[in-house]
Amino acid sequence: MADNRRSSTRHDVDLACAFTTNEGASDTTVETRVVNLSVGGAMVQNPRLPMGQRVHVSFRVPTAESAISIGAVVRWSTDDGVGVQFDGLRPKDVWALSKFLESLPR
Repeated sequence: MADNRRSSTRHDVDLACAFTTNEGASDTTVETRVVNLSVGGAMVQNPRLPMGQRVHVSFRVPTAESAISIGAVVRWSTDDGVGVQFDGLRPKDVWALSKFLESLPR
């Protein structure tokens, strides 16, 4: 059985997302979807990326006044998407994300 090292449970979602990667000398932003989410990270529909690559994720949840916009690191990558770990969410984003995740069906 696989070793699950996540500290937070992931929840299935379908959220619009701006996903930015830095490739070479310029940033590339694509509009895509967050398909699962936790306070610690997310799975984003995107072509494979190298593990350890720095990215930026921006998405909205109904419990936040503005978009959650956060740096992240790619922790795994498949043909279906990439798993990213967030870099230090702001307290107001942690609260909004927690409230949104609590409202989802289990």
